[in-house]
Amino acid sequence: MTLTTPSGRPEFDGFSAFYETEIAPYLRAREGERRKAVRIFAAIVAATGALSGAIFALGPFGEGNFQLAFFALMLGAAGAVWLLNRARSDIGHGLLERICGRLGFTYLLKLSRPDYYERFKSLGLLPTHNREAWEDEVRGAHGGANFVLCEANLKYKSSGKNSSTRTVFHGQLFVIDYPKPFMGETVLKRDIGVFNALAKPGSHFQKVGLVSSEFEKAFEAWSTDQVEARDLLDPIVLERFLELERLFGGKKLRAAFTGGKLLVAIETGDRLNMGSMFKPLESAERVETILKEFDVVFDLIDVLLKRVDKRLDGAFSVDQIR
Repeated sequence: MTLTTPSGRPEFDGFSAFYETEIAPYLRAREGERRKAVRIFAAIVAATGALSGAIFALGPFGEGNFQLAFFALMLGAAGAVWLLNRARSDIGHGLLERICGRLGFTYLLKLSRPDYYERFKSLGLLPTHNREAWEDEVRGAHGGANFVLCEANLKYKSSGKNSSTRTVFHGQLFVIDYPKPFMGETVLKRDIGVFNALAKPGSHFQKVGLVSSEFEKAFEAWSTDQVEARDLLDPIVLERFLELERLFGGKKLRAAFTGGKLLVAIETGDRLNMGSMFKPLESAERVETILKEFDVVFDLIDVLLKRVDKRLDGAFSVDQIR
């Protein structure tokens, strides 16, 4: 199957041949592991389902049969999913290592709390949490700008007798070198109505008026330098933030210009992955999907590095940027 790259960027030159010589053989070699993992998954689900049905129909606990059967079903399903995802993660790790290596990037499947975490947290770009997991970190450069992207899965576990755990953020963090220096700090978040006052990043920040009513309805912004903020948050950059949400299928975008960097956090769920385990591994579509993710990051960097002379509808590319 021939691989089609998402754009004509030089980073993607020769990628079709690389897929045929390096990636496709790797996926073929791991196909047996995928099939085994799927068989085990199906067997566990079937066995758990049968056990749960037997407990419900024949169990000696009366009205408690349903609760016990449901608990057994959920426990078995969770175990089956965990085993399948472990195999998926292992295979996907090798795939992403090869793709990132070809692009000249470094890739980490799992990592501890990253060094840029405190910047996001101190500016209120991440919610309160007490459980965290970090994976799929990519470090590289595009157009002369260094960047880092990483997936964060943050949860909050309440205390007390009826404690529960809920996900408060699952998505992508981006750290991108900004092409021009700035003295202050500017934070942008999605408008949340009457709760905007609670989202203010600090007492030394002041609200920034945006350029149009459309953006005022979409975003709330604060800065320590009003003049600088209006330059940073020009209409093109604000449009690209909205477009970034659409292209990544995300929501609740928040961003900050600080210390010569652009920080972006967006709730996307798990994005940088190889796709379903219930289909054969050898598929150019798997790789094309991952390359599209990188293409969106490149687009965002291009808009920051250069200016455009008109509104851009839909996805954009470097060819549209002066």
